[in-house]
Amino acid sequence: MSDAPPIDALVDDDGRTFNYVRVDHGADNLVVHFSAFFGEWGNAKPYRDTFQGYYHRLKMLGGETEHDWLFACDQYGAEANGTYYTGEAGDFFVERAMLTLLERTMHDLGHPPERTVFMGSSMGATAALKFGLLLGVRGIVAVAPHIDLDICAAQQNRERHVAFIVPDGDTQAAHNYVFTRQIRNLVEQWDQPTVPPALFVQSCEDDVGVFHEQVLPLVATWKEKGGAVYLDARPQGGHTSDWATKPLLLDAAAALLAGRAIDVARYQTDPVFAGTPVKPPLSHRLRRRASLMRKRLLRR
Repeated sequence: MSDAPPIDALVDDDGRTFNYVRVDHGADNLVVHFSAFFGEWGNAKPYRDTFQGYYHRLKMLGGETEHDWLFACDQYGAEANGTYYTGEAGDFFVERAMLTLLERTMHDLGHPPERTVFMGSSMGATAALKFGLLLGVRGIVAVAPHIDLDICAAQQNRERHVAFIVPDGDTQAAHNYVFTRQIRNLVEQWDQPTVPPALFVQSCEDDVGVFHEQVLPLVATWKEKGGAVYLDARPQGGHTSDWATKPLLLDAAAALLAGRAIDVARYQTDPVFAGTPVKPPLSHRLRRRASLMRKRLLRR
């Protein structure tokens, strides 16, 4: 995009601000992208000073005129780095604000749920899944999704982030599943006359604690409830979105909106969807370089 779109804000009844970016192209549909945790690379400029300025994939996707876009982020939580779009200590104020933002945007732009797709990676995929189920949108694109937050706390180094959102800080307690297993609960309890939204999931089989423990059970239950599911399982990559290239994401969104089947095998074999591997952000490269140097010095 040549000119950066403005950052807008929704303010809730308690005066909390929720920043977002809306890009209107006059399209006949809406794609909402939820940002992930910004990670350690957020220590690099321009992100560290204010997470409110980080919108995952805005530069990649926002200029695509076949969709109107909404880019949302979760600026609360431990280290102001996200609450999985929930809130604090059982008060899900982030979730309430996001629902207001989503419903208001869909109404203002004239895009009903059946002309809307939600999308995100990791924590952003958590939001896409949850809000997609709550609002009954046309389709969901979930890349490397975190689903059961108790498992994420134990196995994905998210203990402090999940502890922040449950009332008593106990991330593993079964009595907190109402908070940590929202997505699983929504799908398992789905009893509406319509089926769940069509779902495209991309996940790597070596993403320990995620693929086998969270993604496969979700896919199975989604199918049991009659929802269409397209699973793009990659053998290697860990917890990455490097396989989620721009052509792939745009094609998946278009397919879900059109109600056509997604050819996962083509995504995995056609060079048009291969893209260029994403280079790690500068802070990651510098940290890795420093780590390798330390190891060399220790071996001397």
